[in-house]
Amino acid sequence: MRLSRTPFLIRSFLAAALVVGVFLGACSSNSGNYRTDTAHKDLLDGLRQCLVELPISGSRGKDFVSPCVGRDVSSLNGISRGHLQDILGPPRLCLTETETNFPEKDHCPSGQDPVWSFYRHADSIDIGGGPELVCVSHASTRCATVEWRRTK
Repeated sequence: MRLSRTPFLIRSFLAAALVVGVFLGACSSNSGNYRTDTAHKDLLDGLRQCLVELPISGSRGKDFVSPCVGRDVSSLNGISRGHLQDILGPPRLCLTETETNFPEKDHCPSGQDPVWSFYRHADSIDIGGGPELVCVSHASTRCATVEWRRTK
């Protein structure tokens, strides 16, 4: 009788281990909403196009804010910082809770959040005062959130 129960116990144990493994794999993988599908690719391509066109858009001598500002970017939550930078190019600034810095070697250190500016001031090199796309990463390799912020 013991021998007939052994295969059942082994199968039960393996099934339970498989369920736990799938659950842990899902939890540890890409957190957030980001997927590599057409909608996300189109959103990233659109954001990139807005950044490329920023220097030549709008009327000369007037402030300009990109039409991309306001797009829902929450679906990018969970995207890797590296992939976001590959698409958008080097960030313009790097943020911590207390400071704003310029990128080092075209990227932000892990403790700083990368920022892309989606505005241009008229005939000025001023920094701040417009909408920025921020990858809030909490020192991770992935963006916990991707969000719009207005700098001062």
